[in-house]
Amino acid sequence: MQSVAAALQDWGVAAFLRRSVWAYPLVNFIHVLGLGFLITSAVLMDLRVLGVARKVELGTVIGHLRPVAITALVVTISAGFLLFTVQATLYAANPVYLAKMALLAAAILNAALFTSFRADRQPEAGATRAMAVLSMVLWVSVAAAGRLIAFFD
Repeated sequence: MQSVAAALQDWGVAAFLRRSVWAYPLVNFIHVLGLGFLITSAVLMDLRVLGVARKVELGTVIGHLRPVAITALVVTISAGFLLFTVQATLYAANPVYLAKMALLAAAILNAALFTSFRADRQPEAGATRAMAVLSMVLWVSVAAAGRLIAFFD
């Protein structure tokens, strides 16, 4: 893993991000903005599954917000990858970064399972409701772990 991290860190784009006064902050802003859109859309879908705003059809909520969440996920992961390359060897050895990646994988897996269970058609199912709660916990935990990375080596 460290050899891959070292190669990424030596990549020209990573060097550019380290040298540029504006590029790294811009990519960081895009990462945080994408995460905000992702968490907001996920939480709104999860809350609807849990019974909030019952006057709005669950299928409508999911139909409108799922594309936002997917787009935000792609943007966030892309920007996060670029941020990772700047100090890849440090991040690859950082236990909080590794925990964030594990939480991210769990959140994506939960979302994929949630989709496969057709949550928009079975909102009252116990498993669906548990997955909605788990989704909120996981996505907020991903954000919290991301913030904590800077404080741990």
